Amino acid sequence: MSYQNFRLMPAKLMLSLIAVAQFGVAYIASAEPLQNKEAVKKARPPSPASQKVTGLLYEIRLPQDPQQTTASSKNASKPVVAYLYGTIHIAKANFYPLSAPVRKAYAQANTVVVETDTSDESSNRSVIGKLSYGVGDKLQNHLTPSTWMTLGEMAAESLQQFQFYKPVLVAMGLTVSAGMQLGYDPAHVLDRHFITAAKKDKKNLIELDSVHYQADVLASLTDEEGDAILINTLNSFKNGDISREFNRMSEAWLAGDADKLAQINLDASNRDIGSKKITQKLMDDRNPAMAKKIQDLMLAGKKLFIVMGSGHLAGENNLLALLQQQGLQVKQIR
Repeated sequence: MSYQNFRLMPAKLMLSLIAVAQFGVAYIASAEPLQNKEAVKKARPPSPASQKVTGLLYEIRLPQDPQQTTASSKNASKPVVAYLYGTIHIAKANFYPLSAPVRKAYAQANTVVVETDTSDESSNRSVIGKLSYGVGDKLQNHLTPSTWMTLGEMAAESLQQFQFYKPVLVAMGLTVSAGMQLGYDPAHVLDRHFITAAKKDKKNLIELDSVHYQADVLASLTDEEGDAILINTLNSFKNGDISREFNRMSEAWLAGDADKLAQINLDASNRDIGSKKITQKLMDDRNPAMAKKIQDLMLAGKKLFIVMGSGHLAGENNLLALLQQQGLQVKQIR
């Protein structure tokens, strides 16, 4: 097997790492591992032109109850409706334009709700800082000999460029680099698209989480957990899974196949102990507070367009289920 594709030049690696920060650190929970050049060449992106639905769009309604508190009594009889758009943290130029129902849902909103505002460059630099080693420390000190050897065999002369970064950031950087070779471009990521649009259109922009919190979770991974994520990424590179996994995710999303996408996310979250911890900390533990915040904003009469990674819509403690438990009505728009 040829690992030529894996031997990144230092500048290219840094671009990948910066792209990771721009994706948002939650990307790792749904990311798929690196692949060899031949598999990348064979990959062909699905075309949204033939799809009737692009993505996962949900309508969320407060129950029409005369006792329900709304913005004012004169609006008590009017339904309070929000829209939630379940996204994936990968995207291509041909994902756009988004379907008319999505554009309409965004247009009616006066408030756009996101997981994190990843457009803040200073925050993105801070993420990389938290996931890097200080002077006198290096990646090799935190990996098992077998994982370090595997990385060395695959990286060859580029090995030393990885020494500055923690295992989870190396895995993320390699994954993003692979995605870019398949045509997935950080410039087209859906979260960033709506953040940019909201600022341009002067809509209120509300974060449900913070980049700093997410970075702290990743930085808290033990050596064992970080090693597990990295070796899984390296082994999957060797197994040649990337084109199939990236395309499975994008095809499910473009088709609006919520069940298939949920299963893909669940499989990814359970593949190693590091991924399990990230999913628990960034999704399962955070979903209840996110659901409560969304309900509070709706009760305040805000017209919401919520942009949410599809990983939050998978599992028993998923966001949609929690909203329903709070008495809100949720249905997918196809």
